Amino acid sequence: MTEPVRTRKPAAVRRAEIMAAADAEFALWGLSGAGIEAIAARVGVSHPRVVQMFGSKLDLFLEVVRAAYDRIETTFESAEPTLGALGDAYRHLLQSQPTVGAVLLQAYAAAGEEVVKESVRQRQLALQQTVTRLTGADPMQVRSFVATGLVLTVSTVLDLPDRRADAQWGAWIIGLADSPTHGP
Repeated sequence: MTEPVRTRKPAAVRRAEIMAAADAEFALWGLSGAGIEAIAARVGVSHPRVVQMFGSKLDLFLEVVRAAYDRIETTFESAEPTLGALGDAYRHLLQSQPTVGAVLLQAYAAAGEEVVKESVRQRQLALQQTVTRLTGADPMQVRSFVATGLVLTVSTVLDLPDRRADAQWGAWIIGLADSPTHGP
């Protein structure tokens, strides 16, 4: 009886599989709760193979967080350059790729780790700069946009009933920032 021949997958394919598995695990369990063993099991590889490709669990987590921010940036870059359109595009991203919002919340929760805090801080600031560059929004509008996005993220991840994650509510928040009576 002969055993079937196992073909090795190219490293890029295996890396993508591990990233997808890590995305799912970290979205569910966060940095402290997820395990490399569970990630490896999802893909059918060994724990040492994951470590060989990514280093530590922390390194893999940071890679997953960067990928989530990359998806948001790509979404913003492909949207019409208005705050409303970017907000709608983000809402659609959260609904179509639920791990994005969960990974962001897990990254904020893991910010007690200095390296996580610094990485997330840099990406958050870069994302705000992207919003400014694309839309020409002033600092108050960008802060309102980011605050609205956080509420949208939490509402979507928690699947809150009657959540205020609609375009009309987002436009109302952005409208407050545009108001001549708003404070600093």
